[in-house]
Amino acid sequence: MTAPAGRLLALALFLTSSTSFAIEQWADGRAVLHSCLYASSYEAEVRMSYRNLTLPWGTSVYLVHGWGGFNNGVAFDWDDTQTLAVPASAPWTWAVTFRKTTSTRSSPKWYEQLQYVWKVVLPDGSVFYEKGNDSAWGYYSADLRDIAQRPCTSDDNFIGPPFPLGITSVVKD
Repeated sequence: MTAPAGRLLALALFLTSSTSFAIEQWADGRAVLHSCLYASSYEAEVRMSYRNLTLPWGTSVYLVHGWGGFNNGVAFDWDDTQTLAVPASAPWTWAVTFRKTTSTRSSPKWYEQLQYVWKVVLPDGSVFYEKGNDSAWGYYSADLRDIAQRPCTSDDNFIGPPFPLGITSVVKD
């Protein structure tokens, strides 16, 4: 291999490897059991973060999400769908924190996953959805079962550290 061809190959490998790290996301969460005496409800606090080093300044990011889980033993997806504006938290990085009651003592319904896509609006108004796959109705799923501790509290405060949530890309056509 000639020296110029070797340099060209090294540049191609660098560009391929560096673009694979241009987009990343992470999630962490914690949960508490409210009302220590009566075990009335579990509430989760989730922080979602998205980084994309290829986006131009002036880009807006939204989190379109719903909840997946079980009701009387029957699985469901995308319950209580909402769209949240996600503020910038660092250069090329957006993050948002929110809370949700995930189960109550008086209901057979409970949430186990946060199901979501990132809606990205570029400065020119064009929109794309980051969902980790090319399927028509695909999305990401963050697993709330990864929250290892769910301490009891009798007020609205969250105690204990957040835990990283596993994220999977769900293919759905």
